[in-house]
Amino acid sequence: MNEATIQQSLPPGTTGKMPVQVGKYEVRGLVGQGSCGLVYKGFDPFVRRDVAIKTIHSAPGGDDDIAASVEHAFFTEARAAGMLSHPHIVSLYDAGSQNGTNYLVMEYVDGETLLPWCNKAGPRMGLDRVVDLIFKCAKALDYAHGKGVLHRDIKPSNIMLTHDGVPKLMDFSVAELNEPGAADRRQVAVGSPLYMSPEQVRRQPPQPASDLYSLGVVMYQLLTGETPYHGADLPLLFAAIRNQPVPRVEEKRPDLPRDICAVVSRLLAKDPDQRYQAGAELADDLLRIFDRLKQADANLSRRESRDSLRTLRFFDAFSDDDIEEILSASKLLTFAAGAEIVREGEIDAAFYLIARGNAEVRKGSTVIDTLMKGDCFGEIAFLTAQRRTATVVAATQVLALRVNASLLEQVTRDCQLRFYKTFTNTLIYRLSLTSAKLQAARTAAG
Repeated sequence: MNEATIQQSLPPGTTGKMPVQVGKYEVRGLVGQGSCGLVYKGFDPFVRRDVAIKTIHSAPGGDDDIAASVEHAFFTEARAAGMLSHPHIVSLYDAGSQNGTNYLVMEYVDGETLLPWCNKAGPRMGLDRVVDLIFKCAKALDYAHGKGVLHRDIKPSNIMLTHDGVPKLMDFSVAELNEPGAADRRQVAVGSPLYMSPEQVRRQPPQPASDLYSLGVVMYQLLTGETPYHGADLPLLFAAIRNQPVPRVEEKRPDLPRDICAVVSRLLAKDPDQRYQAGAELADDLLRIFDRLKQADANLSRRESRDSLRTLRFFDAFSDDDIEEILSASKLLTFAAGAEIVREGEIDAAFYLIARGNAEVRKGSTVIDTLMKGDCFGEIAFLTAQRRTATVVAATQVLALRVNASLLEQVTRDCQLRFYKTFTNTLIYRLSLTSAKLQAARTAAG
């Protein structure tokens, strides 16, 4: 629902002209069409913010039953959304009626639904992003259920994703509220067939676990690009949802961690009692998994960093434990081509070792040396904290280890001695090389 999708004419099958104003809200364009009405991008001139205006169609042909159903959906969404205020639920600002048209004024979400991420041939979200998104939706559902609101139609098109990656549940038009008369409406199968729970298909009373089942289908689809059950024939689809075992997500994604597969399997259990009973319970499990994924990423990054340093001659005499200690007292930094690594004239007690890429040493605008993988610079500044005598600029993307003298004091004594021995040998070699170059230059000039 972003600027690119805004249309300036009504879609085929609708009548009349686009309104200039609905209530006090200016209409800026059409952003969507639902089963019961149109959604416009609007503007609230009083508080100066963009809004979404959802208008409700009248029933075609004056059908009283359809009219009653449409009116019920409108008031259900208004009441449900009005009861909820949560960062991951689209907010309701206002509701009203104008010239026989009911309308809801809601938070305008500048983004898209989850649908583009659910195509089998489309891009797949990263696992950590899927876990984060489902975690936030679970928290939103836990909040809604705590307020007595069952959504009953969780699906990718009812979850908006902002440009910042924040999910927001929307469309509570078929929600069930904990209010008188709700039990009388439970005999009607409500929801979107592909995402309906077995109890919804059986027209049994819904419960929080029913919404979590639907969220599980969304998670399954984000991970695999398809829903567990599919097909255009509704009786066959409903029979599969009721009776067929859920296709194992690990068979479609063998790379998935076992605990992720266990979460999906529990969400899609046929028996509601075997599922998560509350969104908070699901969120707790996902938070633990998210922390493990982050730790695994950190460990992988640590191993990659250690392996990068292991290939350098500087660390030939170091054990893996020694390198781990050095990493804990230093930083591996990445510099884009053209970025300054150090600048002439600055004071900095740090020593640099290039792990990947090439850099240039410059005096003013003149390149006086080229540094490559395994080369060091900044030894004198490291020892004496003097001003830099030259600027070092990344010629390509550079990965460099930055070692600070004060932080090096944190490592064990044996590791410090090994480091300073290697450092001293490197410094002597570099000074000898510089002396030889100067002598050769003087000889050539003489």
